[in-house]
Amino acid sequence: MVRVGDQAPPPPARQSPAAARALWSALDAAAYPIATLAMLAGLVRALTPSNYGILVLALAASGLSLAINPAIAATTTRFVSQAAGERQSGGQSVAGVVTAALLAVTLIDLALLLATALFREPLARWVFGGATAGPGTDAGDVLWFALLAVGIQQLDAVLAAAIRGLEYFARQALIEILARVVLAAAVMWAAWHTRSVAAVLIAQCIVCALSVLVRAAALRQLLPDRRLFRRPGRAQIRALFKYGGWMWLTALAGVLYTSADRIIVGRSLGPAAAGQFNIYIQLTQLVHFVPTSLFAFSLPAFSRLAAHGGEGARQIAPAYRTYLGVISVTALAMALALLASWPVLLRVFAAGAVQDPQWHVALLLTLNFLVLACNVAPYYLLLALGHSRTVSMITACGALVALLLMIVLIPRFGMAGAALARLAYGAAALIFLVYVHRILKI
Repeated sequence: MVRVGDQAPPPPARQSPAAARALWSALDAAAYPIATLAMLAGLVRALTPSNYGILVLALAASGLSLAINPAIAATTTRFVSQAAGERQSGGQSVAGVVTAALLAVTLIDLALLLATALFREPLARWVFGGATAGPGTDAGDVLWFALLAVGIQQLDAVLAAAIRGLEYFARQALIEILARVVLAAAVMWAAWHTRSVAAVLIAQCIVCALSVLVRAAALRQLLPDRRLFRRPGRAQIRALFKYGGWMWLTALAGVLYTSADRIIVGRSLGPAAAGQFNIYIQLTQLVHFVPTSLFAFSLPAFSRLAAHGGEGARQIAPAYRTYLGVISVTALAMALALLASWPVLLRVFAAGAVQDPQWHVALLLTLNFLVLACNVAPYYLLLALGHSRTVSMITACGALVALLLMIVLIPRFGMAGAALARLAYGAAALIFLVYVHRILKI
């Protein structure tokens, strides 16, 4: 644990009832998929299938290159929550965590933006396979703007993670809803009026930058002395990056799992096929994404209970059992509803972009996300208890096997091969359940 001495009291964590936390976490969670689906429905109608596929490939490649940064956000939540839960920690430790996390993300973003600017032409050929983004639009520019947009979003994610770590779920949810509404409106306006992939990405960059400023101001109001930035101590940085080092491996595995197949599909079958596969993923991932975000409050809650020790630690097991049961039932209900309404969902969100429905692909993807959803509670608990190394090794091995299967299966079976390869990652995640049950002896 990181301590900075007996200083000012820590910023108070909001220990609201579980139902209230779940409600605000649900609203926070709903903002992303609803905005994403709204943009999906608009973009597939405003852009050609090829241009939409190029947008998907650019964002997938950018997310892959910035794979380390999501781990920094997850680490921020854990350490902010821990600092807020320790009675003798100073408020400066929270600001120090935020400062260290933002600095790390910024340095990584700047380095990759510079590298992309220097080598944008060969990188664009590798990502897009020679496909063009329309007359007057340079593929290298599209890739650079996509990287910039993802980088700004990850700065925003660090600030959001800090607010969640302090358990101000209502404030975070309201900001997230506002940001997503504005983002969806701006992106769709740019797409309809310009029909340009580059313009869509520029609009995304502008809105995300504004969101960073708003979220930074909100977080600043929650910290002692209204100071967002403080120089972190060496011990604090050492503990942060020791824990985060393994989380980076987890993040890399996760991004490989979520982005690599789209890039391989695009290179093997073309940008239009990558766009169609992305539509399938955007719809089926709700089975996993909604329970994950709905119970995102469990990570800071578990971290706080573990930091308190004694009675707090004894509350972990019953809370875990409750969360696991509710998440599993919720995910199963969503999976059944999604499969039953699949034809309607394709008509609404895919328009004419999907020529061949390929129902077996939807079934495989839904099954995979259902398995992942059942591992949300053990995943959060292991992170809260400090088992980041175990989580990282399991997810890395699962992602590596899935990646190897993608390389072999996608050229042969197309999108069905990509969906089948993803099941390897979900199967590896089942180890979380076994590991947690051994720790809790249940």
